[in-house]
Amino acid sequence: MPCFGIHPVQSSEAGHRSVRLQIGLDFTPWLASTSQEREEQKRVFQMQLEAAKRLNLPVNVHSRSAGRQTISFLKEQGVQNVLLHNFAGRLSAALEGVQAGYLFSFPPAVTRNDQRVKLIQRIPLENICLETDSPSLGPNPQERNVPENIKVSCHYIAGVKGLTPETVCEVTAKNALRLFPRVSQKLKE
Repeated sequence: MPCFGIHPVQSSEAGHRSVRLQIGLDFTPWLASTSQEREEQKRVFQMQLEAAKRLNLPVNVHSRSAGRQTISFLKEQGVQNVLLHNFAGRLSAALEGVQAGYLFSFPPAVTRNDQRVKLIQRIPLENICLETDSPSLGPNPQERNVPENIKVSCHYIAGVKGLTPETVCEVTAKNALRLFPRVSQKLKE
């Protein structure tokens, strides 16, 4: 399910905004080096979350160097239908998100990152979705990522959790349809 949103970050040059394809908070020091830049991101994020709630839409959230802040902010705003894509925050923050009912997705690049093993082990499968994040974050950083690499994520998560890929595929598909009920309705038509 393709997702689109606008995420403000100050460019490193003239202070102009650039456009990203998710919403959320990116507190990477070279993108948001001042508290004013971080507060501006939170202001825009809040407006996007308000629009999503008003329209009863799920949110696909980017959080880099801001896992705990993002999850806390989502909870403060009362957002229910949340997917934290390519989540790389601390396990304690992820478990707060699990308690709030949020979903977490992992791209094929997860196979290159041992830190994510702990997240995958501890986040219940009922809170996990699969993603590719194509054309980025593939299993090989020198190659363009493609949608069919979603199988790489599936097999990796299955191995970490000691489950069959079929089980992971079935449960994560149900999770995605729960998050995106309009897609589920269209599939029934």
